Amino acid sequence: MITGYYCTNIFSEQAKELIDFYREVLGIPFIKTDVDESNGVYLGFIENAPTLCIWDCRAFNAQPTGHQSFVFQTDDLDLTMESLRNKGVPLSEAIRYDWGTYEVRLSDIDGNEVVVVELV
Repeated sequence: MITGYYCTNIFSEQAKELIDFYREVLGIPFIKTDVDESNGVYLGFIENAPTLCIWDCRAFNAQPTGHQSFVFQTDDLDLTMESLRNKGVPLSEAIRYDWGTYEVRLSDIDGNEVVVVELV
């Protein structure tokens, strides 16, 4: 029986760069690593909660993971978008949805979708 959700694995041919994108550009905190700073890195916001784990697929002779969609939350989307634009990140137009989110989309360096939402 399933008792919890542990992590989402991303196997990438550019793991170090992808880790840098999530840590430096998006500001997702480092939790731990299974291997080193560029392989098997767990990123998240709370210890012992589900994380995003990035692996170097070449080190494990594995295929790159197919594209994913990750949703992150912010308290101020306009301020977050300004910060991302200042870092040179291309963004979609922000949209306010009737169901209560204000959100923007972008892509990481592997082509995964990143959605940043403010709950309104």
